[in-house]
Amino acid sequence: MQQTSNHWHDAGDTDGADPKVGGGGGARRLLMNFLARWYWIVLGTLLGVGGSLYYLSKAPKVYASSATLLLKEQTASVMGKDQTEEINMRSTEAMNTMAERLKRQELLERIAVREDVRSLQNIMPARVRWLPPVLAKWLGDSTEVPAPASATSVSPQALAGAIGSWMEVSVRRGTRLLDVTVTHPSPEVAKVLADAICLEYVSEISGHRSSGRTETIAVLAGKSEESRKSLQAAQKAFSAYQRALTSHEELQAKEKEVAELKRRYRAKHPELINGLAQVSALQARFLADFEASVNSGADNAYWKESEAALKAAAGSLSEKLETARRMLLSRTAVLKSEIQSQETVFNAMLTRMQQVEINQSDTESEIEISNLAPLPGAPVSPVGSKILMIGLFAGAAFGSALAFGSVRLDNKFHTVMQLEEMLGMPVLAAISHIKTEKSGKSASLEPGKDAGKLEFQRNWDPRIVFRQERSRSNYAEMFRVLRASITLLGPEDKRKVTLFTSAIPSEGKSIVSVNFALASASQGKRVLLIDMDLRQPTVQKVLGLSRGSSASGVTGYLSGQTSFDESLIRNLGVEGLDLMLAGARCPNPGELLNGSLLKSLIAEAKEKYDVIVVDTAPLLAVPDTRVIAPYADNVCLVVRAGYVPTAATERVIRILATDRTPLSGLVLNDFVERRSRIALNYSYGYYRYSRSGNSYGAGDHSYGAGTHDEDRG
Repeated sequence: MQQTSNHWHDAGDTDGADPKVGGGGGARRLLMNFLARWYWIVLGTLLGVGGSLYYLSKAPKVYASSATLLLKEQTASVMGKDQTEEINMRSTEAMNTMAERLKRQELLERIAVREDVRSLQNIMPARVRWLPPVLAKWLGDSTEVPAPASATSVSPQALAGAIGSWMEVSVRRGTRLLDVTVTHPSPEVAKVLADAICLEYVSEISGHRSSGRTETIAVLAGKSEESRKSLQAAQKAFSAYQRALTSHEELQAKEKEVAELKRRYRAKHPELINGLAQVSALQARFLADFEASVNSGADNAYWKESEAALKAAAGSLSEKLETARRMLLSRTAVLKSEIQSQETVFNAMLTRMQQVEINQSDTESEIEISNLAPLPGAPVSPVGSKILMIGLFAGAAFGSALAFGSVRLDNKFHTVMQLEEMLGMPVLAAISHIKTEKSGKSASLEPGKDAGKLEFQRNWDPRIVFRQERSRSNYAEMFRVLRASITLLGPEDKRKVTLFTSAIPSEGKSIVSVNFALASASQGKRVLLIDMDLRQPTVQKVLGLSRGSSASGVTGYLSGQTSFDESLIRNLGVEGLDLMLAGARCPNPGELLNGSLLKSLIAEAKEKYDVIVVDTAPLLAVPDTRVIAPYADNVCLVVRAGYVPTAATERVIRILATDRTPLSGLVLNDFVERRSRIALNYSYGYYRYSRSGNSYGAGDHSYGAGTHDEDRG
């Protein structure tokens, strides 16, 4: 410890560098802190198991019954397959399709009105009341739980919805078997419903088969009739254009002949003139035939849409002739194509109708019941072992989450390891929470010699452990460890002044200061305890004194009103210990501390005493400590476990580093000793001690016995 402490002190002396704040070791520290909160995991596990047991006591037993359907592929027909060939009965899609069809609302409603189903009693399960009766009464829930209802008291639609929620249809892998499973608190209801679903579905398939083929033939007949009518209309419209088509063919032939004559003869040749005359006559005849076709009414709908085009071409003869020829050829080509298409469709419909009629008597049943549902003997849920395991693991996971969350949200220090790893500073001592409700055994005292001591100690704060009845306790031993750690910081003549401060109020620095002073005095040294917290002095309260016990004190000396000796309180009942209280209140303690007399006070104390203990104000509250700290040889920061935020302590260390004030070390105060944290606090929890804090042992051979009150010199 001496090497570690000196290293940190010297580093601060030489360069004043900012010590490591928020150090490493995060994963290990996180794990240790997580394990230290084992009680959350235990609590979560107990809650999970308790919840599982409560669930098992409330949850109704559920029975399952299964009936099985066999899907059979239809046999091949004589002339082909009928309408069911759209579904390949060997495929997984076909099996899944049939499974989904079993869940149709229409089918479930037919099941709900069956006589065997309507006669069932207790078909609607009673609602479970999950709240305990005491809690329900406390919440004012007086609602009566309805008894199980029969099928006759429920509407078919509501019962169908309930049946759908109770049933499950599954396909056996590698087979064409469908298992219809119904779960229900009543085994009789589960069996009857499973059988009813299968029977109703098979009946539906059988009834639809014959009617389906009849409907198919009717549909095919209707389609064929529509195709026949469309074919007749197209043929009638095409026949109206026969004369115009004939005239157009003759006109085309004559135009080709005249074109040949034009290459052979001049314009006034008799044959050419005669040919041109014949072309003109044929053109007039074609136009007349075309007009007759348009006005015949056989294709009236088409020509109504083309009326605008005809009127636009009514100007010159050549334009009118060209439009008529183009529209005639276009319309007749469309009619020819439509006639061919309708003939194909009509013939196909006739062929299909013949196939359906032939195949109607050549098909076997496509679905049948493989086996009906048995009456279940044992419930399928809840499974006690499964529920308990789920509750166990869920509770443990919940407790672990709480423990981990409390670790992540905890911004306080709890162990020495946390302080050293996060702040990068040595811990001089760890002071556990001092129990004050037990006074412990009183030592035997000589009436005359020790009467004054007892009278003085009666007013001490119970947390002062260096008193007759507690000086052998492990609490006192912790302050002896602090005394030893500070002694090992360096030569005693250069380490006389020890200053105790904290980040915020109520961290116990005054208790630590007083106990440290008493521990030093027990070695026979001359000790001076100075209370320099001029704003909220606490030392006089700890020692059972009033602030007016010394009207002068520190403020009297620093204001020049009293001398050093006049500011002291002697005869405290502790040999070797003198006290300088804060003194009277002053309006400007900060300015008073900035005077030159502060240096003189410390210097004179060093001349007259071996150990000077200075209790100062919290560093973040007021700037007084930053003024006093440079005059101290040992600056100790008291950190109260589970109280001060980590950010506050880190800020204090940065402030001292900025001021180039070396910090000797930390004192973890008021930590709660736990078996899981003994190794993390390097504390005396390894040794068992009594309720009063005294070590267990036999006579003077117990741990620490016979050495602490006489360790002088």
